[in-house]
Order: sequence, then structure tokens, then C-alpha cells
Amino acid sequence: MSKAASADCQVDTLLERSLTASARRYFQDLPGGGAMPPGPDVRCGEAGTVAVGTQVRFHVAVNAGVVTAARFQAYGCPHTLAVCAWLTERLVGQAALADDFARQPLVGGPHAWAREMGVPPEKLGRLLLVEDALNAALSQGGTE
Repeated sequence: MSKAASADCQVDTLLERSLTASARRYFQDLPGGGAMPPGPDVRCGEAGTVAVGTQVRFHVAVNAGVVTAARFQAYGCPHTLAVCAWLTERLVGQAALADDFARQPLVGGPHAWAREMGVPPEKLGRLLLVEDALNAALSQGGTE
């Protein structure tokens, strides 16, 4: 076996050991990853920094108070990226109210996200940054 093939097997094994099947799928596929073009209905919110190891930016398109599209850009661990990708799918169709989104059953908050995606307790601080970025995007009334 070549060194490259051996390295690929080690990475797959590490991902299999550290991520649930669902989190691994979201991390590998990253649905919702990337920026959203600016527009009159687009809001953007960001939290964290690369220096602290986690930086998240959400872009949400809102029409009549409802999220119609969501994208994200993030720097962080596989769990952080998986949760961001998972959230972009769940945000569509939800009310765009920062104070209310955690009570919406399809979205929830950091503890619910950790349970759903198998995020270890020591990484909860990263999910709080995800929440901050999402709150920042949803609380905006204007454009990026």
C-alpha cells in the first residue's frame, strides 16, 4: 500500500471514530457551504476568529420575515462545520427572529445541536460561536 493510500485510510478511520454518521456526512458534503451574493433581502452575521480556532459567518435571505435561503462560511473543527451545514438546511422556512429561533423545533440551540450531531461537551464553546453568528445574521434588518 502506498503512503498516500495509507494516509487516506487513517483519515477515514479518524473521521469514523470522531464523528457520528450524520455529522460525517454533513462535514464531507458541506451543504450550504459558501457565500451568498449580496442583495436587499440578504443578512449576514459573524462570530469568532481564526486566531481562536473558530470563525463562522451565516448569510440568510429573508422574505416576509421567513428565511428563504441560508449559506455559511466557517473555519473550525469538523463538528463546527457539520453543525453549520446542518443548520443551513433547517433554517429555510423558519421565522427570521433571533430571539425566537432557538424555540423552533427544527432549529433549536447549541445543546440540541450537540445532541443531534454528537458533538462532545468540550466543543460546546464552538457551538456558542455558531449561535452568536446566527443571532447576528437573524437580528439584522438590512443587507450585508
